[in-house]
Amino acid sequence: MNTSGMPPSQPSRESLMEMYKTIFDTWRSQVDSSWQRSSYFAGFEIAAIGGCWLLVSSNQPLSLGAGMVFSIGGLILTVTWHSSTKKTQDYVRHWWNSLIDIERSLNLAPHDYAQQLEKAGKDEYRQLPIRIPLLFSAAWILLLVVGVLGLIRHL
Repeated sequence: MNTSGMPPSQPSRESLMEMYKTIFDTWRSQVDSSWQRSSYFAGFEIAAIGGCWLLVSSNQPLSLGAGMVFSIGGLILTVTWHSSTKKTQDYVRHWWNSLIDIERSLNLAPHDYAQQLEKAGKDEYRQLPIRIPLLFSAAWILLLVVGVLGLIRHL
């Protein structure tokens, strides 16, 4: 309740539309920055995996050991990437839920974009960025295994 003792007034439709636009822009920028960050991580990790492959495919114990250490570091980096992406997706989800709330307030049907996607269960845009680091994790683990097997074979 405000100081006058009257219940607070409801925001106008124009005010809600402006909030909707701001929230949509915020949501979109968060999604874009998440994909951009993932692209940078992926590009770096592809190059690192290539370098690690050269090390673990060697027959020299020092190269094999370095490749194993490198693959553990790559795995740690990938786990960090996955965790960061998960946190970003939680933030993106917050803005997505805000879009749905405002769409309901504005009664935008049949142009209620967020509500329609939510009802259809189309959440691939949320799941894919989280799954990509898992593929890189598998690559790092395989490189570690190749390094260990190479070292065992060499000894």
